[in-house]
Amino acid sequence: MTSAPTRDLASEDLWRYSQERALRRRAAARHRRTVKRISVPLAVAATAVGTNATSLAAPAFAASGKTRTRVHAHRILRHGAAGPDVTHLQRLLGVRADGHFGDATLRAVRRFQAEHGLLVDGQVGPHTWRALESEWRGAPGEAVLREGSTGPAVAAVQRLLGVTADGDFGPITLAAVRDFQARHGLIVDGQVGDHTLAALRRRPAAVRHHHPAPRAGSVGARAVTIAERYLGVPYVWGGASPAGFDCSGLVMYVYAQLGVHLPHFAAAQYADGRHVRAADLRRGDLVFFDGLDHVGIYVGGGRFIHAPHTGDHVRISSLAGGWYAEHYYGATRLR
Repeated sequence: MTSAPTRDLASEDLWRYSQERALRRRAAARHRRTVKRISVPLAVAATAVGTNATSLAAPAFAASGKTRTRVHAHRILRHGAAGPDVTHLQRLLGVRADGHFGDATLRAVRRFQAEHGLLVDGQVGPHTWRALESEWRGAPGEAVLREGSTGPAVAAVQRLLGVTADGDFGPITLAAVRDFQARHGLIVDGQVGDHTLAALRRRPAAVRHHHPAPRAGSVGARAVTIAERYLGVPYVWGGASPAGFDCSGLVMYVYAQLGVHLPHFAAAQYADGRHVRAADLRRGDLVFFDGLDHVGIYVGGGRFIHAPHTGDHVRISSLAGGWYAEHYYGATRLR
């Protein structure tokens, strides 16, 4: 059996080798600690250099005549989103601004997209944001209105043209558009694009907005005439002005202009005046639905004008069939 080799610990060469080895290990350890300490400052410096390089390169890039794609300031919003961007969106749409992208906001977004020729996906991306903000600023939007179009944008054009603002682009509106285009040297195509809309908005304010109060006829008939001016105005919960109406707010506002003061509450409005049967309805009678939760003004011919719900606008609906026929409650005649 071979014995293991032994080292002479008294050997000078062994001690010198051991000392040099220890010095090399300590030097390597110091180097590692130095590298670790300077690694973060170097990373920060590299980032700063990169940022400066980018900022310096930007003017040169612009000077070269190339255009960078502008990133939109707003994030893409969809059902379930929440926060300040959603509140801003809801204010642009004219719906209740609670900061939550729920079903009512989704319906309003889809309606806006359909009315403005956008992809109807219910998501608010760059194109929808741009159209919303353009319309809010009063700039021409992305929509081209034509026969068959419906909604608040159509009602706004109808008010500018001086025809009944029912929100439906039908033959009467088409004829009015063509006549306006012919008289103002525009292309007579019957469509309301940027040029036609800009010409309509340049008309004198007195021509566009002067609505003398009706003098003749019953109070009810005069109420209908006044109410029809606000067709297309958006529904706003708690609203009672041309900026936005809820159902009882519209009734209250219309009759206040005739000296009839009503509460801002559908059930309380039902208590004012005399109750009448559905068969005896006259223009201006108040019609109630859904256990006094909704009210409108009867316009004749089995129809009534009202502010339906969040995401919708003041419109004329039928009493003959459908939800309103099924949930009809009763009617009141004022005075």
